[in-house]
Formats: sequence, C-alpha cells, structure tokens
Amino acid sequence: MRTIFGLHHCTLSVRDTEKSAGFYAIFGFKLALRWTAEDASLVITHLTRDDGFILELFEYGSNRELPLNRPQIGNDLERTGVKHIAFSVADLRAAAAELQKMNCGEMTEIKLGRTGIEYLFIADPDGNWVEIVQDDRSLDPSDPVLTWDDA
Repeated sequence: MRTIFGLHHCTLSVRDTEKSAGFYAIFGFKLALRWTAEDASLVITHLTRDDGFILELFEYGSNRELPLNRPQIGNDLERTGVKHIAFSVADLRAAAAELQKMNCGEMTEIKLGRTGIEYLFIADPDGNWVEIVQDDRSLDPSDPVLTWDDA
C-alpha cells in the first residue's frame, strides 16, 4: 500500500500575530492554538480552517520592528524556494470586489496566467503576496496539457 500524503500546514514568519490572524481570517482561518515562550521571544500560533488546513505563524520578538517585506508580485518568483500561498474562489471578480470593499491590503489587477487561470495577488500585513485564483480547468494527470511559448 502506498502512503498518502495529505496537505497539513504552511508556516509564515510574521511581525505581528494579531494583524496576520485578522488578515487570514478573510480566508476562513480561526485561532486554534497559541504558544508563547516564557520570555515572549517567540509566539507560535496555529490558525485552522474548516477543511483542516493549518496556517502556522511564527512571531519572533526580534522581528517585530523589522520593516515591511517588499517582494515582487508573487514573492520573487525567479528565485528558488517557496513563494506564496494561494486560495481558489468560484468567482474571482466577486472576490476582488469583496476584498476591495474590506480594504485589507494592496491588491493587483486580475490577470490571465500562462497556465490558463485568472488570478490576482493581495499583500498580507508583512508584505507577502497571497494569490487568489479562479481555476475552472479540469486537469487530468493521465493526459497532461503541455504548452510553451512560440517566441
């Protein structure tokens, strides 16, 4: 029998757990656990969603006064490493209008990606870009779609 690997959590280092928890509440996350070091040098917070996914926040005391992170859109995609978290919605335009009404952070325009989905990015309180996508494709690993630039 082959092991099944389920998606469990994503971890972010943040400057202010409360601000980050408020921002990620937009995407359905709620406080489930908070651990604080005796000297308050570290706070670890687990935010969970109804689907069981956990967003783990690390707030180091030494990071609280750092300036806002200013990566390029998508969190500097040309550099190797983990870049962003993405959430899917059924109606991207409705989601964009809702996010604009909430005035919850810097947001890009909706764009059509090279992989055939529409998306936008919104900055979290630390300046990390969170992607919102509308993915109406039906991808099938047994028949992958292969594309390339003709240029």
